[in-house]
Amino acid sequence: MNGRQEILSVYTAFFTYGAFWEWYFLTSVLGGVPAQAIGLVLIAFGIFTLVMWFGTFRANLGLFTTFLLLWITFFLLGIGLIVNDITLVHAGDYTGILTAIAAWYTGLASVVAEALGISPPLGKPVLS
Repeated sequence: MNGRQEILSVYTAFFTYGAFWEWYFLTSVLGGVPAQAIGLVLIAFGIFTLVMWFGTFRANLGLFTTFLLLWITFFLLGIGLIVNDITLVHAGDYTGILTAIAAWYTGLASVVAEALGISPPLGKPVLS
């Protein structure tokens, strides 16, 4: 990926996930949204994240793992809300915690490596 494509990819991800959190905040504040509707939106973001995950196969293992865990999180939470299964929702919660750990590590390793002028320890791409 050249620099321009990489910037566009990062912009797309940040913009879309930012929109997700704005939507989630508004539904939380306004209330009255059925759990099944929230579940459908979570599944829609799971599909988007799955597509974005395919783009990480040639990126580092940190991004690959973060997006893998994130689409699994969205699907577990979405399906759990739609079928009203608290076990699936809890599985989504715990997978979300693992997603956060992967994302924090990937971000921190990238920032610190950039500051030190070294390559971040994020693993090799899944596909070379």
